[in-house]
Amino acid sequence: MTYDPRLVPVAPTQGAPVSIALTPFWIGSANGSALPLLLPGVAPRHVALMEREDGFYLSPVANVYPAPQLNGRPVSGLTRLADGDVIQVVPGSVWRLETGEPLPVAAEEVDEGFVGVAPRSGKKRKKRKAGRSGGGGWRTIAVWAGVLVVAALLVIAGIAVYNGATHESQMTPLSDTDAALFDSLLLVSYDHMERGSTLLDLSLGDQALQEFARSTNVLETSRLRDNPWVKPRIAALEATIAQVYRTRSVAVPAQYRNAKATVSTATSLKAQLSAADFAARFGAMETRFASQYHRQLVVTGRDHPEHLSLYGKGGAIDMRVNDLSRAEVQWIVSNCRAAGIRVKDFSTDSVLQAQIQGAIKAGLADRAGTGVHLHVDRFADRHDRYTVSWSGAVEKGEKLED
Repeated sequence: MTYDPRLVPVAPTQGAPVSIALTPFWIGSANGSALPLLLPGVAPRHVALMEREDGFYLSPVANVYPAPQLNGRPVSGLTRLADGDVIQVVPGSVWRLETGEPLPVAAEEVDEGFVGVAPRSGKKRKKRKAGRSGGGGWRTIAVWAGVLVVAALLVIAGIAVYNGATHESQMTPLSDTDAALFDSLLLVSYDHMERGSTLLDLSLGDQALQEFARSTNVLETSRLRDNPWVKPRIAALEATIAQVYRTRSVAVPAQYRNAKATVSTATSLKAQLSAADFAARFGAMETRFASQYHRQLVVTGRDHPEHLSLYGKGGAIDMRVNDLSRAEVQWIVSNCRAAGIRVKDFSTDSVLQAQIQGAIKAGLADRAGTGVHLHVDRFADRHDRYTVSWSGAVEKGEKLED
């Protein structure tokens, strides 16, 4: 049985219904949003719809104002949706979810507060495509045989873990459609991972933890979450989060403490430059910068845990400084781009800027970060909301002059 989930405008909102083809289904003012809204108060990524096997979920972005509402009530965390639910993105933009079929009632309600780890699905619902076959139940085992059974299961589990670690390459690869979905989800996950790392550097632990949770929730709330190729990559992201905390001598949250990586997510995205080429081109740019401006370019980060996991060893560099002029920033961006190096400008992240301003107002100027946060890596063909385009180089440079 097929169905066509969609969002239908509710008066006074005007327009045609919008089909939900893939999730996460982003609603916001950013280019490329599934439902673009150019209205006052709408953030670039304001709220998203996630599809899981047990239904749709509403996933608001932290610190957006006004917060989205579900059936007249503000929503602050991952929340289960039902057919006919009414979502207010901002006043004047109201939409009704129509799934095309009744959804089963969840066994447990999802807390409306922040969800640190994505809730596991309960009863499965009908899917858009053929569902997976279910497994049978275990028969009751006599007490006297319990020890032998447990021992046998431990042996089997050990073999499974070993095979998963050593024969991962033999798994059935994702289909073209699923690979494209995974690729898009991974980019969103990377955004949250890098933002969380920056917030942790600013000693904003609660906000960092929320971003790290969103980094894994993006995949854990998708239809790919049970795929045997995807599951170890979710575990690798969790292990990276744990390592980020350890390298900063901060206690690792309980949900990530025992996470272990058996694969590298860095191999999931194709790079246009090898690590050696990237290092050579960036080094040449540094030399030209020193010759042009008679000063050394300050590099503040190489091979951080998140760099190793997301971009591979020698795959990314951070520059977080407060003494670069507009001309120098523009020069760095232009020359990196000319050398085939991607530049991401986290200085424009509205969430990070809001946190920084909050730290300043609270008298914590030492947590306020820096005026410029540039990230460069070897994935020149990747594009997300922080990637600087050729035309954006001048615009972003001019914004930095006060």
